[in-house]
Amino acid sequence: MAASYPAPAVKVFGETLALTTGVAYLGLKPGWHQLQLFDPSVAFRLHLNPAIRDIIWYDASATADARFKVAGGTTTLKKDLTDRESGTGSGAVWDSFTTSDYIYVCTSDIVGGLHFTIKSANDQSNTIVVEYYDGSSTWASLTETDNTDTGASMAQTGSVTWTAPTDAVMTSLGGPNGVLQNDNTFVDLTDPTKLPPARDPNCSAVDGFWWRISFTTAGFGTNTEIEQINTVNKNSSRGYFPAGVLHYFSIDRRHVGSIEAILAAGTDTLQVTHIRNAAQ
Repeated sequence: MAASYPAPAVKVFGETLALTTGVAYLGLKPGWHQLQLFDPSVAFRLHLNPAIRDIIWYDASATADARFKVAGGTTTLKKDLTDRESGTGSGAVWDSFTTSDYIYVCTSDIVGGLHFTIKSANDQSNTIVVEYYDGSSTWASLTETDNTDTGASMAQTGSVTWTAPTDAVMTSLGGPNGVLQNDNTFVDLTDPTKLPPARDPNCSAVDGFWWRISFTTAGFGTNTEIEQINTVNKNSSRGYFPAGVLHYFSIDRRHVGSIEAILAAGTDTLQVTHIRNAAQ
């Protein structure tokens, strides 16, 4: 039987998040159901950010029917890059990433960017390109601000942001209703003379808003590793939470994957308690 909350608590985990006038991000722990936030002395502003539903990549150098990859450093890319574990991440998966390859990220809602925690910095001078699916037969372009770039993208922890598009459309890339073929081009559903394409089994059938990431000039240097990816909220009007009050949230990890918080002035420390409930 599916769990319903509030269910009995079985475990708690505490940590802190340093707050300043710059946005701070914290991924939520998978499998944990409630969140308690407390700042004893300073009011803060907060967003609950959309969840990342899937992460895959397209390896142009691989053989046909095997170009879409799901494996991360230890398990899947989605798990390794959203599980809050410092021992996981992209590992050596993207050591050979080139300008012909793509990273695909699926989110539960339209986002205004992605925040990358870098474990091992990229040292190859390159420029990030982010596109999104708008329901047409081409990927729509965005204008990015790359705060991971110090001469090379993914060289430091930071956010890649953009103005959230209003015409992004939910879809799946693979599966029976997927929009991509094995060669990474769009399925042509308007030509009745064409047979349905054979889709790569690793091309994700997860439904959501898809973002495509690539790099110009160069790919990644050897040993480049991303530890965590979180979403950036599309809105700037964060909720206001007064100091000295316990704030509780029940979290649906299908829709919420991280928090972002900021102060109007000064610095302080947000006390964060994750609560895990028993399944019923």
